[in-house]
Amino acid sequence: MNRSQRIGSAWMLFATMVAAGCAKQPETSAITPPAAPVAAPVSAQAETTAPVTEATTDVETSAPAAGSSESAPEVATATKPAAGFYSVALYDEAQDPTADLAVTIERATAENKRIIIQVGGEWCIWCHRISDYMETNEKVRKLVDESFIVMKVTYPAAKVDSFLEQYPRVEAYPHLFVLEPDGTFLHSQGTSELELEKGYNEEVFCQFLNDWVKQ
Repeated sequence: MNRSQRIGSAWMLFATMVAAGCAKQPETSAITPPAAPVAAPVSAQAETTAPVTEATTDVETSAPAAGSSESAPEVATATKPAAGFYSVALYDEAQDPTADLAVTIERATAENKRIIIQVGGEWCIWCHRISDYMETNEKVRKLVDESFIVMKVTYPAAKVDSFLEQYPRVEAYPHLFVLEPDGTFLHSQGTSELELEKGYNEEVFCQFLNDWVKQ
């Protein structure tokens, strides 16, 4: 076999091997791409709870133009009976102070005691304080019990303006007027002069009462 025949035979052998699958290409490993990250579900927006404003126990009302420096009454913890020295023991906008005074004069005349008109209202913290002080301070209570009839007049109220016109102008609340048993006006008393811190000065309060005890 000459050289040309040998080369031809070699090519034919190679072709045969390829056709028979003897000539193999190198295998490659399949690479599995990493799974795409699963998107986390969008969480619902957290609910925001608005702060709750607690309702106060204080009564919030507007004081009259000439009102006291404090406008919210302290909350009473219990109802107690009215002191015996009152002819009108409660602040009541429906009251008729002219009619109340007529009844008070009858009692004051019968008992020979002077009258104290206490002008104020439920809105006024000092109006509650002065009532409590007159009822609970032993020396003050004794003087009032023995010598005065106290009549509360509510301000503001429908029938009060005309009633108060007969007395000196009230600048702040509570305010006290002292009358004779027959209703004759004697004295106008601002109560800030009687105050001491968040209460009243016992000595000054007793002096005021002693000054107006009927002799």
